Amino acid sequence: MASTILNDGFEPQEDLAFWQRRSLSFRVLILGRANAGKSSILERIAGESMEAAQVYRDGVLLPPNRGKHDINEEICFRSCPGFVFHDSRGLEAGDSNDLKTLYEFVQGRSTGGKLKTQLHMIW
Repeated sequence: MASTILNDGFEPQEDLAFWQRRSLSFRVLILGRANAGKSSILERIAGESMEAAQVYRDGVLLPPNRGKHDINEEICFRSCPGFVFHDSRGLEAGDSNDLKTLYEFVQGRSTGGKLKTQLHMIW
C-alpha cells in the first residue's frame, strides 16, 4: 500500500514530541488583507482572545495595549505552547511598502539562521 501525506506511518504526537524535546517553536505567519479575520482565526485556534496573548518584540514582552500588529512581533498563547504566530497586520492592494515588509520578513525567516527562528508555515 502506497504511503500518503496523511498516512505516512508517523503519529502527530511523535512530531510534537520531537519539537518539544528540542525546545523548538513551530513558527506560523498568518497573512491576508485588512479585516479579513486573521486575528479571529488565531483566537479560534488558541481558544483565547488576542488580549490573552503574550506578544514579544525583540524578546521583550509588550503591554496588552501595544497598538497595531507588527509582522516581527511574536504572538504566543498559553493554550498553544510550542507555537509562535506572526500577524501580517493586513495587506492593502497597491501598497508596495506592505509588500516590501512582507518580502523582507519571509526572506529573513526562511534562509539561514537557527531552526527555532525560521518560518515554518505561511497561512
